[in-house]
Amino acid sequence: MKRIFGTMIAFILLMLGCKDEITLLPEKQIFTTELTGKVVLENQTEHSNALVYLDSLDRGVSTDSNGFYSFIFRKDDTVYNGVFKVYYFVNDYEMDSAQYVLVNGKVKLDSLDVDSEGNLPIKELEQLVLVEGWTDKQEYRIGDKIEFIARFTNLSNRTIHIFIPSFWDPFGFVGLYNDKYPIFILSPCDPVATDGDIFLFSPNGYYQGRRIYTIRDRNYCVDSAPLVTDEYIVVANLFIENRLITIKNKLYKFIHFEWYKLAKGNSPKLDYIPNKYKFPIIKVIE
Repeated sequence: MKRIFGTMIAFILLMLGCKDEITLLPEKQIFTTELTGKVVLENQTEHSNALVYLDSLDRGVSTDSNGFYSFIFRKDDTVYNGVFKVYYFVNDYEMDSAQYVLVNGKVKLDSLDVDSEGNLPIKELEQLVLVEGWTDKQEYRIGDKIEFIARFTNLSNRTIHIFIPSFWDPFGFVGLYNDKYPIFILSPCDPVATDGDIFLFSPNGYYQGRRIYTIRDRNYCVDSAPLVTDEYIVVANLFIENRLITIKNKLYKFIHFEWYKLAKGNSPKLDYIPNKYKFPIIKVIE
């Protein structure tokens, strides 16, 4: 008995001597200032240029080549409390969204669509429309004629309504785009901005058109700087189902005024809106 008692005393003294080495388990993290996720685009091997947009905060980022994105919440975000939405937008793809909770500008973990690590679920976006374009050649000089053919194919299993913001041209405002310069309009101007509609009635249904324009030294529609010799993408202005207008005016304005400022993959100068169009790239030479 004395031996057992002595052993207990020795054990207690040993534990008291080691008290400085005993540490408490860290508290479980409840909030984070970083929100991350991934977007996968159907029919693509490179998943950059999807816009991920924070509703109400009017803030967006672009996905990288692997589809990853992240938001860092700042000190001035402490005014935000409640449930918020994040939208996933590529013009030729199905839209999607997710929800998250902010408490004093920090993301609450393990709540709504956010997991314990601050990740939103992977979003796999379905391609609705295949947008393709061709030109008769790749290099042009001022005064040359340029032939542009565009084709819009419905890849979905439902009727798709394509909205084109001009009836003077079957493709809307067609122009040369490089984000170093204002867009250079090739098509006739439409002062009334009357909407023209194209309906793709069934899966695999398509619309195709052909137009010839003149590459002028100055913008067709507005008084602007002369056309610079450089590389451009030939673009046509179209939207699907008016969704940028009917869902979120702020999202439409963000794309118009802020999208070109974001880092967008390997060729940012050729991405005038979030899309995976296959429009042709040309060079204007002297």
